[in-house]
Amino acid sequence: MKNNAFNYPQEKFHHELQVSRDKVRIMESTLSDFIEELSFVHKQSLLLNEPRGGVISEALADLLEELHFTSKQFTLLQGNLEDAVQTAFAKDAGQRLRELLVQLMILSLQHWEENSGTTKIELAEQSGIWKVHLDKGYFRLRTFDRYLSVPSVPKKPRWKDVTRTARYVLACGESSVSDQLRLTLKEFQKHLLQAAS
Repeated sequence: MKNNAFNYPQEKFHHELQVSRDKVRIMESTLSDFIEELSFVHKQSLLLNEPRGGVISEALADLLEELHFTSKQFTLLQGNLEDAVQTAFAKDAGQRLRELLVQLMILSLQHWEENSGTTKIELAEQSGIWKVHLDKGYFRLRTFDRYLSVPSVPKKPRWKDVTRTARYVLACGESSVSDQLRLTLKEFQKHLLQAAS
């Protein structure tokens, strides 16, 4: 039976986190449309010259204010999720997270080369995760290569791209480093969750 990188509880957590982010985006969009419609109704209620019009107008103004506040809260919530992860990389735990990212990338590349018989260029092209640049007649992977040594890992790492790469290569078959890659992926996710909480 083939092991799947998605079997980890941490992966389920990350999936749920992404689903929550998507729901927040949808709710923000819906809320924005609703606010726009309510603003129109509010303007129309101001045109009413009867006492009820004033009451309706004030109620709508209060409701609009509440909705604007709720919309800001959604935006903050989404930002807080990303900030927690970036803060984890900035803390002392960040060094260990960077080391694990590099291990993940090296193991992913070893797994890919052994399994496919091709290079990191093909990995980048086929996965669509990393950009390939043509420089002086040679194909280069500037961003990809930054994750092959700890000192060159960016201050704000694209950790999702690294974990997506690991899962992509694991889905392509088995190699002599498959188990080690799975364990490293699990360890990275565990450290990330601990550091971000």
